[in-house]
Amino acid sequence: MTPMRTSRPPALRYRSARRTDVETLADLGFRAYRVHSMEKRREFYTDHPRFTIKDVRVGELDGQIVASLVLYPLTGWVRGQRLPFVGVGSVAVSPEHRRRGIGETLMRSVLRELRQSGHALSLLYAFRGSYYRKMGYGPLERVHQLDFSPKNLPTSDEARGVRRLMLPDRPAVQALYDRVAERGHFAIARKPEWWTQRLWTYPGEWVVYEGRRRGQVEGYLYYEVDHTRGPFALELTLKEFVASTPEAHRGLIGYLASLADQAAEIEAVVPADGVWLSLMKTPENLKPGPSIGLYLDAGNVGAGAMMRVTDVKAALESFPVSTSARGEVVIEVDDALLAQNSRAWRASAREGRIKVRFETARTGIRARAPRLKLPVDALATLLSGTLAPTRAAEAGIVESQDGAAEAVDSWFRGPSPFLYLLNGF
Repeated sequence: MTPMRTSRPPALRYRSARRTDVETLADLGFRAYRVHSMEKRREFYTDHPRFTIKDVRVGELDGQIVASLVLYPLTGWVRGQRLPFVGVGSVAVSPEHRRRGIGETLMRSVLRELRQSGHALSLLYAFRGSYYRKMGYGPLERVHQLDFSPKNLPTSDEARGVRRLMLPDRPAVQALYDRVAERGHFAIARKPEWWTQRLWTYPGEWVVYEGRRRGQVEGYLYYEVDHTRGPFALELTLKEFVASTPEAHRGLIGYLASLADQAAEIEAVVPADGVWLSLMKTPENLKPGPSIGLYLDAGNVGAGAMMRVTDVKAALESFPVSTSARGEVVIEVDDALLAQNSRAWRASAREGRIKVRFETARTGIRARAPRLKLPVDALATLLSGTLAPTRAAEAGIVESQDGAAEAVDSWFRGPSPFLYLLNGF
């Protein structure tokens, strides 16, 4: 019998896009995503508020562009500090070149570039989580996807402070988002262009909560309305809810409750911190999931952004941790795609920062430390606080020796990561 031949990765040429590639990129995106407008796809590459053509990467096969993606330069707020990320998005492979390993080859080239250029952390939204887990991305954002009646929300006298957003309110709303995002966990910072060229052009409804001082905006929300079922059975999709004070929070919730005579349901994506579930008078999900035993269905869990550590040492040293973090552990990482990450790292936490050095046989003899062994995708999930190290060890996701998981449990603990729906890329 003839032995089976192992398929080789395609000989893909990876490079930065040029302005002369725009028409080809637009055509590729048009066919890959089946979008309705070739013109809109062309504008995506020529007039986007978050990236320029220099941030686009292409893959060529036999001189023909068969794949592309965008590297979005982003900044997020983590524990009150700004942290740079690179968002990987708009990944496209031409329909006639799929199932040949081109997408994987392109992603491997991207990961090498990110590491070589000093970018330690990458974010993306996965079309299929298992595909990007193989690329080393781990779950980051877990959200509650709710579908409930506004009758299920508490009313509030504070709703009297809610009014329609007016044009002069826009700067105050943008500034409010910046203040609230700064307190968030992985909230993405917004440039003014993102507001002017994107958010302020959206067709839905914006309302603000005005504090006791006239003109002082303390909260706002944005929602879109579906009239398909008639004017007294509206379906609202809540896209953004931002409140800087308890009064604003109660007022905006009360405003949504006041729509109960006309709106049949509200769909919302909210942080998985339990706040909205606590606000509901009773658990409710108008698009229910499976019934399990004693539990009342209050909504589904959604998987949002994923994160990849491309440089373990740089990521750990740049990542802010709890100010109470103390101690020293050895973190042994397995990274199948970036061999430089696959080694043991001695990490010491103090005053909200981690110092990292290579673990060697000599240092191991001199001072034995608890050891945490894990794949690189799990490192991203633990680093973000999405999963506690102790629970990960109990479930066999990571291997903890000499109390390593317990030692680092408080290092990465924090609020539920939430990037905000309107920041999607």
